[in-house]
Amino acid sequence: MKNIFLCLTLAILLPLLCEAQEDAFRYLEPIEKKYAGLKDYTADVKIHFDMETFKAPDMEAKIYYKFPDKVKVESKRVIFFPKEGGHFNPALFKEKDYEIKLLKALSDAGKNTVRLRLTPKTMKRNLKRLILTIDTDRNIIPEMEVIQFDGRKMKASIEYMTSNGFDLPSHIKLNIDIPSYDTEGVSEFDQWFKKPKGVNGSIEMTYSNYVINSGYRFDFFKRSRPSRKR
Repeated sequence: MKNIFLCLTLAILLPLLCEAQEDAFRYLEPIEKKYAGLKDYTADVKIHFDMETFKAPDMEAKIYYKFPDKVKVESKRVIFFPKEGGHFNPALFKEKDYEIKLLKALSDAGKNTVRLRLTPKTMKRNLKRLILTIDTDRNIIPEMEVIQFDGRKMKASIEYMTSNGFDLPSHIKLNIDIPSYDTEGVSEFDQWFKKPKGVNGSIEMTYSNYVINSGYRFDFFKRSRPSRKR
């Protein structure tokens, strides 16, 4: 009898869960369609660090992106470039990769936004949960939060400019919070190991001089010089 009841419950709930997933994805689908014609881009980026435990001068670099997930950063100096939130990838949020839940829908000062939570369907070592704020009038993402399993958090606030008909970031500010944690192992040996310190602060990136759809080949992302389609 219990098995019958369980089967009936699942039969009722599963379609509702699938419907909720599809309903939440409808806010991401317009973004996917909006950037369907963006095959690659190049941009100049200036990077400013304001970190408590990481001191570095302002840096300049050039970033290359190719759909769906190839990224390359070039600079005359050794550069720390944040992998999460440091570049714009409209193909990142695939329905097949995430469980998507609508958290909140807001309408304020004539602007309509929603907040979505994206949880990876596949368990990985660096499992992340994403919180997206979507401007549903412009179909852009002005805020993105990344929460990792070990407590690390990052929040990106994104401003946009229009280049060749695409809304692309002009400025990204990353607020970073990496907590300190204890070393693993027997406590009497901890004196031999330096415990990692927490990292807090922000990284600001200003983008300019976008070049859209240059036709970079995939093998360019393994070489030092651009290689374009003939």
